[in-house]
Amino acid sequence: MSLILITGMPGVGKTTIMRNLGSELRNRSIPFDGFYTEELRGTSGERCGFDIITFDGRKAPLARLSGTVKDAPAKNRVGRYTVCVPEFESLALPALGNRSANLLLLDEIGKMELKSGPFEDCLKQIVGSVERHEKLFFVATIPLKATLNIVERLKKVRGVQLFHVTIANRNQLQHQIVEATVRMLGKAI
Repeated sequence: MSLILITGMPGVGKTTIMRNLGSELRNRSIPFDGFYTEELRGTSGERCGFDIITFDGRKAPLARLSGTVKDAPAKNRVGRYTVCVPEFESLALPALGNRSANLLLLDEIGKMELKSGPFEDCLKQIVGSVERHEKLFFVATIPLKATLNIVERLKKVRGVQLFHVTIANRNQLQHQIVEATVRMLGKAI
């Protein structure tokens, strides 16, 4: 088994679990690469976008409210947001393609991230490595309800572990996901 998927409704705590997983792995001196996404809130508390943040602290816009991104093509829209594809790719592609570790943490594989063709191509290569059981270990968050081809393919990988996060179980799952990740790595760490 080399794949763990984390799903749940928006706002349930998937990103928090991934950030905490990264901190725990760092505390255990387990090398990994990847990124997470974070909501951006305006001064009155309303959500106005999302950022991508690598686990080594680099940050770039992922999406902003439509109308606030200049010269963005309409095809980059997801709901009320426009995906900042060039900025996203500037961090996401190196995080996936220039890995220094055999563990990859990715929050999230969703509609916004998949607006990038090169990102999707890179993900397909990663999924192929996981399917062939090469020395790549992968933990990712996925949407609960969206049907995305790459996500459906991941769900079919033999031995995948799927964790469904709810408000009621998120604290308990946090520990289970850390332990499942460490077990998954086994002799690789």
